[in-house]
Amino acid sequence: MSNSNLSPNVFTLRQSEFRAIPGSPWVYWVSREIRGVFLKSVSLEFYVKPRQGLATGENFRFLRYFWEMPLENQIDEKPEKLSQINSFIPYMKGGGLNKWFGNQWFVVNWKNDGKEIKNFYAPNGRLASRPQNVNYYFREGITWSLVSTTRFGVRYLPPGFIFDVGGSCGFPDKELLFSVMAVMNSPWMNYALRLLNPTINFQIGDIARVPFHVPDATSRSSFDQLVPQCIHLQQAESMHSETTFDFIAPFSWQYGNDLCRLSSQRLAELEEKINHLVYELYDLGAEDRQAIESELAVIHNMPEEGESVKAEEEEGDLTEGEDNGGRALDWLSYAIGIILGRFQPGTSGALGSAIYRRTDFAIGSLPEPSEEEFNELVGEPSQFATIDEQGGRHIFSREVEAALQALAVPDGITVFDPNHPRDLPTLVSKALELMLGQAQAQEVIQQAAGGDLRKYLEKDFFTQHHIKQYRKRPVYWPIQSAKRSYGFVLFHEKIDRNTFYALQQEPYLPTKRRAVQLRLEELGKKVLTVQGAARKPIEKEMDELRQLAEELAQFAKDLEAITRGGYEPEPDWIDDGVILRMAPLWSVIPLWKSEPKKYWEELAAGKYDWSHIAMHYWPERVKQACKKNKSYAIAHGHEEWYEGG
Repeated sequence: MSNSNLSPNVFTLRQSEFRAIPGSPWVYWVSREIRGVFLKSVSLEFYVKPRQGLATGENFRFLRYFWEMPLENQIDEKPEKLSQINSFIPYMKGGGLNKWFGNQWFVVNWKNDGKEIKNFYAPNGRLASRPQNVNYYFREGITWSLVSTTRFGVRYLPPGFIFDVGGSCGFPDKELLFSVMAVMNSPWMNYALRLLNPTINFQIGDIARVPFHVPDATSRSSFDQLVPQCIHLQQAESMHSETTFDFIAPFSWQYGNDLCRLSSQRLAELEEKINHLVYELYDLGAEDRQAIESELAVIHNMPEEGESVKAEEEEGDLTEGEDNGGRALDWLSYAIGIILGRFQPGTSGALGSAIYRRTDFAIGSLPEPSEEEFNELVGEPSQFATIDEQGGRHIFSREVEAALQALAVPDGITVFDPNHPRDLPTLVSKALELMLGQAQAQEVIQQAAGGDLRKYLEKDFFTQHHIKQYRKRPVYWPIQSAKRSYGFVLFHEKIDRNTFYALQQEPYLPTKRRAVQLRLEELGKKVLTVQGAARKPIEKEMDELRQLAEELAQFAKDLEAITRGGYEPEPDWIDDGVILRMAPLWSVIPLWKSEPKKYWEELAAGKYDWSHIAMHYWPERVKQACKKNKSYAIAHGHEEWYEGG
C-alpha cells in the first residue's frame, strides 16, 4: 500500500499481499479494498459456468451465414430431442465487441443430430470435429468475444443456439442471469480483467477468476429491470439491420436520426445506473471508482492490437449506416429486397415485415417491453401508418403494403432493361416512392446513387456495397453480359433448375436481341434517306447497336454453355452455400468474376466433394471419395457407400 510519509508514486507492500489476486500479478498500486474483494469473493466461474461448444473441424463446410439459407431451412427453437433435428441451427460464433445483444450471423449444419460433423475425420485418421457439452446446446445464457484487447463485454445468448468451441459462452442460473450480465458489462469487470492479465489478450481463465458478489434481493431486482432494457435497445438496433435474423425495416427516414440519438442516450443512462449498482455491490468507494475509471479511460483510448488479421467469416462491417447517406443506402437495399421477394412488408413474422410487435422482444427470460419502453424502442404510435388488432405497429398503410407485395417478382428474376416490365431500377424507384413519397424517394436516390439509379445498380451497388455488406456471400446475383450492357439480378433463394433456361427465353434475352435487331433495321432504312451531318448520329447509334448485338450474342452463348454444362440447381444445392452455387456462373458475373472462378477451379480439383454441386458435376469422382470418407457418404445420403480406410 502507499505510505502517507512517502511520495504518492511509491508503494510498500508485503509479499503476501500480492497473493490476494489469483496469479499474484505485479499490481502494486491496487487498494486494500480491491484486494479484499478478491480475497472474500467466490470466483465468477462458479456462477457463470463457462463451457466450450462445437468445433466443426471445417467451418467453410459446416457453417453458413444465415442469409445463405432460407429461413424455413433453419430451426430457431429447441426440439424435444436433438435427434429430431434435420436442419441448420443458429450458431453463436465470436465477432467484435458488441455489448448486451448481437453478433447472431451464423447457422450450422446439424442435420441428423450432427451426424455429418460427428463423422468428420482429418486425413491422418483422427476425428477433426469435436461436439462438446451437447447438453448445453439450445440453452439460454451469455456469450462474449475474446477478440478485443482493450475492452470486454457480454451479450445475451437466446435459447435455440448451438455455440462455438471458443469457450465464450456461460450459463448462469436463470435468477442470476441479468445480475451476471450487469457485472460482466461493467467497468469493474474490465478493470478486474486487467489486474488478472495485464497483457494484451484476455483468456477464458482470466474471466473465470474475476470475483463475483451475489446481489441481495433488492439489487437483483434492480438488475432484472435495467439489464433487459439494455438488451431491448440493442435488439431494436438489430431490427434495423438487414443482415440480422430479426430485421424489420431500416431506420425511419423521417424519425431515424432522433430515434438513434435518444436510444444512445437511454443506453448510456441505463449503463450508468448499472455501473453504480455494481460498484455498490462490491463496496467500492469513490476513490476506487475514480481509480478504476481513470485507468480504463487510458486503456480504452489505446489502439487495438493483434486484430489486423481476422478469419474470413468475421471480416467486414455488418452495421447499417447511421447518417442520412448510409440510411439512404439502407432504404435502397430494402427496396431491392422487396422487389426480389426477400423482404415482405405487411407479413407478420417475415424478414423485413415493417411491423414492430412488443412480443418480438420477449425471447427466453426477456420480458415484453412496457408500452412506454416500446415507444422509446421503435417510436411513438403517431409515427406509424396503422396499428393492427394485436398492437403491431405498421410502418406502411395496408394499401402500401399490398402495392409493395404486388411489385415483388415471384421467381426472383429482374432485368436491366428500361423497356421491360421487370426492369429493376424502375421497380426499385416505384417501391421507394410507395414507401417514402416521391420527394423523399428522389432524395434517397440522390444520396445513395448520386441521382443515377440505373448506373449505380448496374455496378457500384454490388462492388461497393452489397458484396462487402454480405461478406462475399451476396444474396442478389448480378448476371450480366461481358460489358454489362444487359443483364439480370437474381435472388439466390429463388434460383432453381428452370431459372437459367428462363433467362434464355421470352420475355428476356431473345426479346432484347430482337428489339436491337429491329432498331438496327429501322435505322438502316432511315440512314438511306438523309445526307451530310444528319447521317452521323444515326451511324453512331447503328455502330453501338451492332456492338450490343455482338455482346448479346456472346451472352446467349455463355448462358447456353452454363445450362448445357448442367447448371440445374436442385433444392439441396442451397446447403452448399452461396459461393459454391455461384461458382459455375463465374463467366456471366463480370463484376465479380475472380471469386466465383476461384471456387469453381477448386470444385473441379476435388476440394469440395462433400457438396451436392460436386456430386452433380463429377459423380463418379465423388462416389469414389465417399468410399473412403464416411462424412462425405453421409452428406450425400449414401452412408452405405463408405468402405472404410
